[in-house]
Amino acid sequence: MSQHSAVYVSGEFSEPMSARHNFTNQFDLDNPQMAMSSYARIMHEHTKRQLSTATNSARRRTEGITSQTSLSSESSDNSVSSTDS
Repeated sequence: MSQHSAVYVSGEFSEPMSARHNFTNQFDLDNPQMAMSSYARIMHEHTKRQLSTATNSARRRTEGITSQTSLSSESSDNSVSSTDS
């Protein structure tokens, strides 16, 4: 493998090193309107998946904080002060 290759190769896995290379191989540049439309749809779906993943992750973190906070509140509510009669 050449050091100046535009494609990263590791075993049977290969990936273009530039977005331009990837775009020109997947979209018809002779029809730019269709290429742009297809690319926009793909990126829209990709963005929706990323947002969904981030939202789910944030919910899991928030649920963990909420349950820890409620445990802390219960502990302090059940504690007895030495000034109580």
